[in-house]
Amino acid sequence: MKKRSAFILMFGLLIITFNVAPQSVGLPTEYQSGDYVTWTVNVAPRNTTIMYYSEGGNMLAENRSIMSCIVDSVANDIVGTYYIGNISVTANDTEIARDLVLGVWGTPTEWWPGMFVKTGQSNIESLNETAYAAAERGPDNFLNGTMSSRYDNVSVVVWNSISETYNTIDEECIVFNFQQDPTGFGEPQVTHLAYSLNSGVLVKANTSYSFGDPYNLVLSLVELAPPIPVDFTVNPGVFITITGVLGGALLAVIVVVYIKLSRSN
Repeated sequence: MKKRSAFILMFGLLIITFNVAPQSVGLPTEYQSGDYVTWTVNVAPRNTTIMYYSEGGNMLAENRSIMSCIVDSVANDIVGTYYIGNISVTANDTEIARDLVLGVWGTPTEWWPGMFVKTGQSNIESLNETAYAAAERGPDNFLNGTMSSRYDNVSVVVWNSISETYNTIDEECIVFNFQQDPTGFGEPQVTHLAYSLNSGVLVKANTSYSFGDPYNLVLSLVELAPPIPVDFTVNPGVFITITGVLGGALLAVIVVVYIKLSRSN
């Protein structure tokens, strides 16, 4: 009977231990209609950007402004309503990437990963191969240059709408770096893109070139959430407080049961 009492006590303590374990941190892995994504435009182009492929018109944004997407449908590309600067336009993420120069306009191979990429080993490998092919040096490729890629943890500050705080998370990403060869006119294109291996979302971007007018755009992910926000992590303080109260009550019940069983022996 004493062994049984001790077992009950140990089992109860084990339950409490599991309850206070912190929740895992990460980004959602699937998208559906109504999901929304927000990026900070850390650096905006100085001049008007013509959103030609998305048919969004002339875009003018400011530094530290917000770019967002509300997902409409998910297929080969993610179609959504994109808000950036003074425009809003419904388009797929590849068209937006072309307008914002988030890729490489190689010949004969173009590389436009978009605002989202498909995850999974085979998809990432295909994305990587296309990136290198777009930068491959050849007589007809104006974007001759050097492409490199690596897997890396990228720190990003994301908004938690439950605790209404910003949290820093380290997201496992595939990171691309492109450097165009020197050109006879203007400044060569330099593009850095980081995509989450979990969700496929663009986590960070920095792209620049000059072909008469200088162009520079820097983006960083702020928030990615489903229609009813399910955030990346619960506020640890709130979580531990709640589980601590419940755990304390459970422990009290277990101790009472343990004492009664011990006395009955």
